[in-house]
Amino acid sequence: MDKFIAEIEFWNPIYKLISRKEDLVERHVLDCLAGVNIIHSMAPRRLADVGSGGGFPGVLLAIWMEDTRVFLIERSGRRAKFLRDVGITLNLPNLSVIEAPVEKLSSWHSRLNADMDALFDVITFRAWSAINSDLLDSLEGILAPGGTIAAYKGRRVVIDAEIAGIAQRLSAYEIFPLMVPGLQEERHLVLLRLT
Repeated sequence: MDKFIAEIEFWNPIYKLISRKEDLVERHVLDCLAGVNIIHSMAPRRLADVGSGGGFPGVLLAIWMEDTRVFLIERSGRRAKFLRDVGITLNLPNLSVIEAPVEKLSSWHSRLNADMDALFDVITFRAWSAINSDLLDSLEGILAPGGTIAAYKGRRVVIDAEIAGIAQRLSAYEIFPLMVPGLQEERHLVLLRLT
């Protein structure tokens, strides 16, 4: 964990991984760790973190969930390079980086009707997208049947409004309040299962 924080601090001026105004530990590390136990309890074999950016929450999940294959999906070549280097520096053999827009992966997988072993049991994202039909369209092609989308989100009122717009496409959903030490904002982990 310390090595990952050091890598973010060292490379941030070049790769613009987080805002300089934000507290790295509270706003990013502790925020991501607040949802780890919930995601870990699902025991995913393969997990994709979409729009990984600086590796939040994907790198932290790879550190804490050694038995899970974690794939970081990042469209930016510069950030994908940073993430590959972090995987090597932190010696995370369970971590892989896919440099592509998720929409491309989803349509490619659907067109080829690729085997189920290439799909993901859990797909995570944080500060990447609103929960809406476009999001579900982007992810359903790579989500395994019965899989779960785990979204790190903020205010409950916003979450409720977003879910109301896609309720007909969900077989189930759960919203877990997260307690993030030092952060005085609403944080939630939203679990979505598609019909």
